[in-house]
Amino acid sequence: MIKRYIYILLLFVLTSCELTDVLDNDPPNNLVPENVVKTQQDAEALLNGVYTTITSRTSPSYYMYTELIPSGLIGTMSTIGGGSNVQFTINDVNFQNNEVKNLWTSFYKVVDMANTSIQLTSELADEKFVGNKKMEIIGEAHFLRAIAHFDALRYFGQYADESSTLGVVLRNEPVNFVSRNKGRSTVKECYNMIIDDLNIAIRNAPDFSVSYKGSKISAMALMARVMLYKGNYQEAINWADQVIGNGSRSLESTFAQVFDKGINSSEMILMTYRDANSDTEDNNRKRFYNGKPGTTWYADLMENDPRKQYTYDGSKILKVNHAETYRPTYFIRMAEMYLIKSEALFRMGSELQAIKEPLNVIRLRAGLNSSQATTLEEVKDDIFNEIIRELSFENGSDWFAAIRFDKAMDLKETITNNDQFILPIPEEEILGNSEINFSDQNPGYE
Repeated sequence: MIKRYIYILLLFVLTSCELTDVLDNDPPNNLVPENVVKTQQDAEALLNGVYTTITSRTSPSYYMYTELIPSGLIGTMSTIGGGSNVQFTINDVNFQNNEVKNLWTSFYKVVDMANTSIQLTSELADEKFVGNKKMEIIGEAHFLRAIAHFDALRYFGQYADESSTLGVVLRNEPVNFVSRNKGRSTVKECYNMIIDDLNIAIRNAPDFSVSYKGSKISAMALMARVMLYKGNYQEAINWADQVIGNGSRSLESTFAQVFDKGINSSEMILMTYRDANSDTEDNNRKRFYNGKPGTTWYADLMENDPRKQYTYDGSKILKVNHAETYRPTYFIRMAEMYLIKSEALFRMGSELQAIKEPLNVIRLRAGLNSSQATTLEEVKDDIFNEIIRELSFENGSDWFAAIRFDKAMDLKETITNNDQFILPIPEEEILGNSEINFSDQNPGYE
């Protein structure tokens, strides 16, 4: 156990260095468990440590891998370099791939820190907190656990089949030598826990304050996304409508303003915090510098779109290399809610005009005409194209849309079967977890 408390203390130190605007607390003075979190300020610092885990450049980079890997898989970006990266470009990923291990590890580090935050904050007496702050911290940590578990599920589990036994490992307590060994849960069990966590966050997380922290509205937005992936389309519509109608977030008048304003944009629901101090390393500034469309389909689709000039210039991805907003990562923004609603209406077989209404909000904002689709098949293509143009390089939106719309194999010749839609469980997890064997590996990677 003492190892875990040392880890917590280190996160206090790291967080104080990387998020000086929201954390200036000194770490506790000793390793006695009850002294690790003694005050509201300590609990807040521990919660901020979860965000540090997401944005860290010294450990597997959640913020970076969730942009690089999916873009390489579908070919919106060609990840220049050898070794592991080539495997994503050619869609021939090995379970020993180091970047696969890092992606998996990045998710479960967030889960573990969120669990630690939930546990230690829950153990602290209510009178240590002002007002409802204790429940807000716990609710926010549940949101962070939900987003990490959901990302793990959609990259490593058969998320599109709720009857599948091939979900991911669910962790609801901090990892130690006893709890380390845990098998894969079913997809249904994964969705149940993710939804339960989001419901807790919606009830208890704080109202929106800044776009780089979780809130009720970010939990509602993630719920809309989860319901879309789960295939519960009416619920996806309901949650998207709640986010749109909430009033705390709204679309910018132009696509360019979204990225020019960065964390100050009214459209941002969740993104990483970046400032001049946290954006000085060369690898962070240039992580997409050599990126370029890896296939012709993406370049062709973007060629005459007004958003191209703000998205990429052929040598780098402008969204995440925006000099004025310090190269952030975008997890959720308002535009996605309109596209979720349009897609869910399409999948329910709704009237064409109803499907096109939220779609046209995004098209018109981008400077395009309204959708001219006259059939469901045509509007299906319009929705897919709009997701790509609007949300490419944002949290895997391009890769997962290509899968949902049955486009992946048509768009990239190296994708030849459904097994390539999910990544292999890393070798390190199989060797280090006695409850997972090579027989539990995803299909196609045995």
